[in-house]
Amino acid sequence: MKTTLRVLNLEDSEADAELNQAMLSARWPDCELVRVDNREEFVAELEQGGFDLILSDYTMPGFDGRQALTLAHEKRPETPFLFVSGTIGEDTAIEALKNGATDYVLKHRPIRLIPAVDRALREAEERAEYARAERAMRESEHKYRELFECLADAAFLVDEQTEKIIDVNRTAGRLLGCGRGEILGRKHTQFLALGLASASATAFNSQLTRADGTAVPVEVRVTRLTLYGRPLVLRLCHEIIGREAG
Repeated sequence: MKTTLRVLNLEDSEADAELNQAMLSARWPDCELVRVDNREEFVAELEQGGFDLILSDYTMPGFDGRQALTLAHEKRPETPFLFVSGTIGEDTAIEALKNGATDYVLKHRPIRLIPAVDRALREAEERAEYARAERAMRESEHKYRELFECLADAAFLVDEQTEKIIDVNRTAGRLLGCGRGEILGRKHTQFLALGLASASATAFNSQLTRADGTAVPVEVRVTRLTLYGRPLVLRLCHEIIGREAG
């Protein structure tokens, strides 16, 4: 169980901040709460960063929770933001949630603070995990694209169920004499001749039909793979120069 927690608390009442500290320390023994009570200190702490959570009162002299939420969203959008207030009304609370606040807790119901913080931290971790996975996927797709485009042979990635081409490299477009957009979504048999013997073979000779109707003899190598649960077929076509396709 996580025992550490670093909290930025925008609160003009020292007693209320101490109550927040006491409540959170019961759940996170190594809780550090940094209290600020004005805009300048709040912005300075946001810029320094390193907080797991932001708690904010809603009504304070010269600086309100709406402004605090806007600043927090601008500078630390990944950090969950909760209102802990005695004056926030239902309509205002709903508006705050729409504007990015994670939750709100009324000061006369402090028992709600721990479950609200628990949920906010869990959701923040889920968002962070999703962002990491999305970043890893983008990097993976970028590496795949670089590798795919660097292949010397014409590459056709085909959905095995629909038999439609879902990806091709530049070499394929050059060999066929047409653009990528003219190839994607069409059945691979429109471009590549497949006889009965080649249906299950992993390597065979065939021919590609170019956009102008001429035939290009090729040696075809076949690899079957599954991506995101989808059965795919990768066909690499190597142009045969100096002899007819068999």
